[in-house]
Amino acid sequence: MNIKELSLFNECFGAVEGETQNLGNAHLSRMQASSIKFESKVPQLEYMCLMMENMVLMKKLKGNVYAGFQKFSRAKNVIERFQAMTEYSNVYIFGEEDAPVDPNDGIHYIALPPNSELVREWFLVIDAPNFKSMMVAYDLDGFGVHEVEEGRNFRGAKSSSPKVINHASSLLEKHTKPITELA
Repeated sequence: MNIKELSLFNECFGAVEGETQNLGNAHLSRMQASSIKFESKVPQLEYMCLMMENMVLMKKLKGNVYAGFQKFSRAKNVIERFQAMTEYSNVYIFGEEDAPVDPNDGIHYIALPPNSELVREWFLVIDAPNFKSMMVAYDLDGFGVHEVEEGRNFRGAKSSSPKVINHASSLLEKHTKPITELA
């Protein structure tokens, strides 16, 4: 599947069991569930991702970390955390190329083509031998709709199922090679 047509949300959402839950006023323990389908806003996604990122850093996980921020500029506030992860893991950030990135910071940046399905998705996939976790969320609103961007609405899924994470990883891994290797 080419990167323009790839939708991690479409590929993985249906593989997570259960009814979709609204996480708007949910207790933090619900967001820490190992498997959940949800509707939420930006703060809940940030919390879920922070917990997953902490696992990489605290346990010094060796593996692959795939993150989709929709736009490179949206990674700016957490870039130091992802740079720290490069000490242990291969880190790939996918996004629209709307801001400059540091090509020497240890992170592999994957620029998404215009109108790519992944531009509407926020995801974090951690694939290490001793820890597997994934969160993927589809942006229902898009940018520029809300006065405060944190008010954007998402529908998504979180899973720690090795089968789901292996599938997500295999889809993303195909697009992590340098452009010269893809030709």
